[in-house]
Amino acid sequence: MNAIFTLLFLLSLLGIFIFVGHALINLIKKNPAKKTFKKAGISTAVCIASLVGFGFTMETINPESIELSIPDYRNEYDINTEIPYEVSVSPENADKISFEYISDNDALTFSDSGIQTGTKAGTYEIHIESGNIKSNTLSITVVDMAARKAEQEAEEHRVAEQESSKAAEEKRLAEEESSKAAEEKRLAAEESSRVAEEKASKEAMERAAKEAEEKRLAEEKAVQEEAAKAIAQSQADTAQNNTPAPEPVNPPQNSAATPNPSDSGNGSNFNTYDNAAQQQTNASYVLNTNSHKIHYPTCRSVPKIAPQNYATSNSSVDELIAQGYSTCGNCFK
Repeated sequence: MNAIFTLLFLLSLLGIFIFVGHALINLIKKNPAKKTFKKAGISTAVCIASLVGFGFTMETINPESIELSIPDYRNEYDINTEIPYEVSVSPENADKISFEYISDNDALTFSDSGIQTGTKAGTYEIHIESGNIKSNTLSITVVDMAARKAEQEAEEHRVAEQESSKAAEEKRLAEEESSKAAEEKRLAAEESSRVAEEKASKEAMERAAKEAEEKRLAEEKAVQEEAAKAIAQSQADTAQNNTPAPEPVNPPQNSAATPNPSDSGNGSNFNTYDNAAQQQTNASYVLNTNSHKIHYPTCRSVPKIAPQNYATSNSSVDELIAQGYSTCGNCFK
């Protein structure tokens, strides 16, 4: 039956072209064309009837198996992308009209040219059904490549900034360590210099005290020698004159302690007084009440202070300064 309907379809289709062409020629020649158009209409009706008959008599072959595949399958596909697909059926002449393309999400759609991924990212499963026959299932992962690239670039930028911040922090810590080491070195140098200065000052003070003591002892010895010579001379003169000898005179311990009556005591007595005994004190400081200077007892200026300007104190330097005194430039260095 299919062959008959096919033959009728072809003959009626050919008749349509022939009768319509003949009718057009008659119209051009201004001849009657109504009958020719009527024949063309009959041929059209026969063509349509043959198609309907062909459809009713066509044998439908149901598929036994369906295989869905994607050429060059990838793990991920970008959004708004068309994915070509292929469908294989067995037998090959099985009817494909009844195929139903199914996705577990409406984000994916099917067309004759391929699978449309849409705008929603995710992982979807697709398959084909025809009656009771079901194809294999494919998994398609859809991602937003542009968004992913932007995220990757943002992450790379963040990591770069973090690395830059880390490098800057390491540089800052290194500079702090270097500065700390330089400061420790400076403090060590200052401490060493201070210790050396204190040691030198102490040695100078001890040396000055020693020299002052040696000078005092030498002066006492000279006084004693002069006294002894005077006594010997007196005894010799007494023996020569047969007169009683004068009683011995104890040598003065500090002949320099007696001020020169001609001195005014106005601070210009450094060449007049030389009283080393003024250094023999247990007080912390010696004061010149005229010049308002604070001295260590071992200072070389102490023996030269006029007795009326000489004073001692155990107060602190700050307290003495508050009272109007100032430190000596020789012993306070």
